[in-house]
Amino acid sequence: MKFTVEQILNLPDMKVLDFQEIEGEEIIITIEKSVNYSTCPSCGQNTQSIHQNHWRMIHDLSWSKKPVLLKINRRQFKCHKCKKVFSEKLDFVDKSKGYTKRLATDIVQQVLNSNIHRVAERNGLSDEEVESMLKKQASQILNINLSQVKS
Repeated sequence: MKFTVEQILNLPDMKVLDFQEIEGEEIIITIEKSVNYSTCPSCGQNTQSIHQNHWRMIHDLSWSKKPVLLKINRRQFKCHKCKKVFSEKLDFVDKSKGYTKRLATDIVQQVLNSNIHRVAERNGLSDEEVESMLKKQASQILNINLSQVKS
């Protein structure tokens, strides 16, 4: 049985635009939302009016030990009702983060059986990125602010 890249990626409401495997390096999957509209967070109006396209590179779970980067078109829309500009919501990545939520969860699990430095090396991340993921996950679980915790 063959699976499509979209099925393997398993990100609902996203469509795959391109797939590149860079030999010996990484996999880059270009994606965007499959719908051509977004709902304004200010007034609730649906709009199709694209203000700008913002392409971002986001780290995701590895495939067969190859790093995966998602090249995401996070579109900005303009609401004609309230005139506000807003970015579409992507449920699988937190705002301003360079990695998916599922990668962060996986990294935390890896650290439980290893240490920050080894996990960072194994995943092509910095120690600081791994530490940031740990703090974010812990603060969500404990529902507390860990910004003052020293490393």
